[in-house]
Amino acid sequence: MRSKEQFEGTDRSLQRAWIKGAGFTDEELTQPLVMIANTYQDFSPENAHLRTIVDAVKAGVRMAGGTPIEFNTFHVTDSEAFAARSMRYVLPSRDVVADSIELMAEGHGVDALVLLPGGDKPTPGMVMAAARLNLPAILLYAGATPHGVYRGKKLFLETVYDGVGEVVRGEIDEATLKHWEDELFPGPGAGDTLTSGNTAGIYTEALGLALPHTGTLSAGCNNQIRAAKYTGMQIVKLLRDNIRPRDILTPAAFENALRVALAVSGSTNLVLHFIAMAKEAGIQLDFDTIDRVGRDTPTLAKLAPSGPWGVTELHAAGGVPAVLRELGDLIDGSTVTVSGQTTGEIASAAENLNPELLASRANPLGPEGAIFILRGTLAPDGAVVKASGVAPSMWNFEGTAKVFEGEESAIEATMSGQINPGTAIIIRNEGPKGGPGMREMLGATSAVVGMGLSESVTLITDGRFSGATHGPAIGYVGPEAADGGPIGLVEDGDRILIDLANRRLDLDVPADVLDARKAAHVPREPSVTSGYLAFYAQHVAPACKGAVMPR
Repeated sequence: MRSKEQFEGTDRSLQRAWIKGAGFTDEELTQPLVMIANTYQDFSPENAHLRTIVDAVKAGVRMAGGTPIEFNTFHVTDSEAFAARSMRYVLPSRDVVADSIELMAEGHGVDALVLLPGGDKPTPGMVMAAARLNLPAILLYAGATPHGVYRGKKLFLETVYDGVGEVVRGEIDEATLKHWEDELFPGPGAGDTLTSGNTAGIYTEALGLALPHTGTLSAGCNNQIRAAKYTGMQIVKLLRDNIRPRDILTPAAFENALRVALAVSGSTNLVLHFIAMAKEAGIQLDFDTIDRVGRDTPTLAKLAPSGPWGVTELHAAGGVPAVLRELGDLIDGSTVTVSGQTTGEIASAAENLNPELLASRANPLGPEGAIFILRGTLAPDGAVVKASGVAPSMWNFEGTAKVFEGEESAIEATMSGQINPGTAIIIRNEGPKGGPGMREMLGATSAVVGMGLSESVTLITDGRFSGATHGPAIGYVGPEAADGGPIGLVEDGDRILIDLANRRLDLDVPADVLDARKAAHVPREPSVTSGYLAFYAQHVAPACKGAVMPR
């Protein structure tokens, strides 16, 4: 055990005295030291219940003969930061979460890790840390809350956000929107939408880093408390059996997890995170991998916002194991998981309890996965769209560009009625470098949907989108404007062509005209010149490379 180097021997007397000062006993210091990385905070519903969950994990560790120690990393809460300056800090926090776990685990010489993330960025950040450290590790996602209900209407995150535009249009009144706001969350946990965080809960289970059925559990329920105890017990077994993350995080495991996430209409943010997680595991995964896997992965479920079902309803239908089962031989059943079972064994024991929610592979909701990688003259390095959330009438689109240098001005123009049908809204200088921080554009997409324009207007950006986004929204356009990409040369009135079936995104402007614009182009001055974001902008990789920081 690594912890013996920290606390065993006469010469480590002061170190023992120090931890005893926190109440630890000699007996506890002879056992494996299991560090629990928690994302508890009292102002985010997806994290607010984690004191209860971490206590259960600790109980499980102790039952199995280990000694738990806990520290808190953080979750910069994206759902409280949409369409605000603060959203610029959300994506950068992913890599800092990974770094914080590395620093704490290595700085304290622990033997194993339990990872308790709530939210999108901490979850892949913790997987990145697990792959980097390669200490025995297990993850338990914080979970979703069941959808809210008001007068028989299901309430999801996007219901409330789109409702702002519906108030402006006179479709609902402010009192109704207030009821939706108050009733959205029946309890703690992420909203029941397949947001980026809930998508991460699903794909980390499919990767094999979490126990079966835990990625879709309702937050704080008795089943989750029991799962937390089993998670604590299992990490001690993983340590004794010397099962490590890189035994689990293989190329086949990443493809399995991709297929599951694409099959249930997961968030486009998974593109960034899969590339980043794979890099930490020493695996090559890129836009081309995602495109290849997506082309032969059927869409089996349309969870909100792509359809009417919540994440907790997927759990009741059989959860991730049922999705694995329905995908059949598209899944590599030989991959190892933290449960001690192979992925194939987990799938074989599963049952699809709601075929209305989860379709069969023989009769899918769509022949391909939910997320498409587009390329073309507007996106030479690629772009990303959740095709499952786009109306069929918008799969082929010819529009006129209306350019905005940031999200806020686009929202204002949309909500004030300045955007007409047939417009291609271009929001640029929102990429990893140009933002900096690559904000999610949920405010802009919700304005488009709320104003009734989702079947006549498209939105294109070098920023990214929330998992709650629906409608014709194309993000991750690369190269971004700050890196000299064509999106930085688009002018009002340019013709934009979208062909989802053929994975195309094109700027219909003659090459000589673009060359002239490029020659005359003056790069925008950095919007942030000090602090962490300035450092981030100087070093972050492009979106097509996972927006990772150098190591």
